[in-house]
Amino acid sequence: MQAKFFLISICLCHLCFYLGFLGFKLLNLSTILSFEFAFLSVLLIILSSYLNYKKNILIRTKEYDFEKKPLMIFIKKNKINEKILNFREINDDLKLDFKDKMRNYALFFPLMKILTYGVLVAGFLFLQNQKLLSILGFLSGISALFICILFFALRVKYES
Repeated sequence: MQAKFFLISICLCHLCFYLGFLGFKLLNLSTILSFEFAFLSVLLIILSSYLNYKKNILIRTKEYDFEKKPLMIFIKKNKINEKILNFREINDDLKLDFKDKMRNYALFFPLMKILTYGVLVAGFLFLQNQKLLSILGFLSGISALFICILFFALRVKYES
């Protein structure tokens, strides 16, 4: 049901932007190509980010066993203002070694995400070299997806 609403919001948002382009007499091939390419490349970026975060969450939840619940006698009350500090040994100059840097880099920039950003940049450069780039269409394509996501998030929030 939520996927259906998201697809409907994408279609309505496309329709509204095309009607706006038509109303201001800006509807031409370069505007349509720029709008659609920006929309699809940002959709790929968001989809790859979502899949990456989902994979990381699933990997980290496998560490825990949610099937067994502890007995009530083993549950202790939390003290007020209790702080748990976990110290990690690190160099005094606060420089991370290469292994830590690569792990942090791989967490935030996986290969799929880098490729989708490359698609966005390559498409922008291709449209510019072919003299088909419309900055208004490109920015409208990027903002149209964010508007769709905003409507979707508001609906999910107020539906529950």
